[in-house]
Amino acid sequence: MWRWDQGRLLYFQYDVLKEIAKVLVKFDNADISACEQLFRNTLVSETGMPFLPVSYTIKRNYSRVFQCSFLASFLGNRIVVTDICRDLANSDGKIKSVDDYLFNYVSKFRFPFPAFDNYNSAEQRVYPFCAIIKFLIARQEMDIEAKASLDDIFTYIIGNNCTGFEDIDYFKALKPVEYRYTDTERRQLREMVIFVSQLSVLKVYGGYLYLDEINENAKAEMLSQFLKPENRFPKAERIEEFLEMTSITKKIIIPTFEVFTADPADVEFIEGNKKRVEHFRVERSGLLRKYYRQVNPTPVCCACGAAMSTRYPWTDYMLDIHHLLPLSSSVAISSHGTSLADIVGLCPSCHRAVHMYYRKWLKANEQSDFKTKQEAHDVFLQATKEIA
Repeated sequence: MWRWDQGRLLYFQYDVLKEIAKVLVKFDNADISACEQLFRNTLVSETGMPFLPVSYTIKRNYSRVFQCSFLASFLGNRIVVTDICRDLANSDGKIKSVDDYLFNYVSKFRFPFPAFDNYNSAEQRVYPFCAIIKFLIARQEMDIEAKASLDDIFTYIIGNNCTGFEDIDYFKALKPVEYRYTDTERRQLREMVIFVSQLSVLKVYGGYLYLDEINENAKAEMLSQFLKPENRFPKAERIEEFLEMTSITKKIIIPTFEVFTADPADVEFIEGNKKRVEHFRVERSGLLRKYYRQVNPTPVCCACGAAMSTRYPWTDYMLDIHHLLPLSSSVAISSHGTSLADIVGLCPSCHRAVHMYYRKWLKANEQSDFKTKQEAHDVFLQATKEIA
């Protein structure tokens, strides 16, 4: 049985996890039972999340969030933070983006998982995220739409006892089998899938997890670097296994997928800045553009207000997607999957102009990125006023 946390999905948003990590590091090795209110108040004030209900301790209600995200565990009432937590909390850490975080996560997270009841280190090792992504790659190679519903994951992957160690040919040959799941299993699998969909190459909408089109180099990098399960025998003690699983004594591997842009203005905007590269990974996602188009079938630029079908009637859907959040932020998730709350459509000219405005503003303010979501929104509005 695959297991996960349940009912606290929004706490697993990458941008929220970074803020949680900063708080946890401050309380590392503290007896939380002796400072429960201070701990809760700090989490609430610094993350913007409610951490309810107040009738339950943070440990009781959120320990699985901390553990499943590889941030911290508890030794009695004492909180123990991980290497990954420290790195996420450090502005100069190796993990700079959601891809850095999740691509190093998927090859480490496995069942049996020490956060769950009845942990038994002798059980068969299963790397669920490796299995799911390999299944999607296999479909793409077979010229089948690279998508999977929860039922697909149950009947093709879980029902066939896939472990994530299998190669792509194995997943190509899979046949669905009957698998009777409980409501709890389905809810937990849904939240697992939405969590991992924060990877730039994945999106969830319409009840499916989709894999974006990836070139051969990107696929080879994923399979050789990030979808190879960590082949290590689990430790019997829970806390020892958890800290070993979340250790980054080995070098963090940073994805090097190409950003598909040759436009001189785009290249100038990127300037070798990794945060801006991540911004382009979001905005160049074919899946995200397809999803945005489904929700917004009429192509109207959110900056200049031009109706693109009227201005250029011979075009199909002449809009770029633009991510409003700080450049290093991931696309938001909701209880339904990938969120479009911070995505707008811009005509190519306005999109280029907004990026040029960002570059000028960041340089003038001696910043590599926007400090907050609000600042990013405000600067975008300033840019659109200049355009108007």
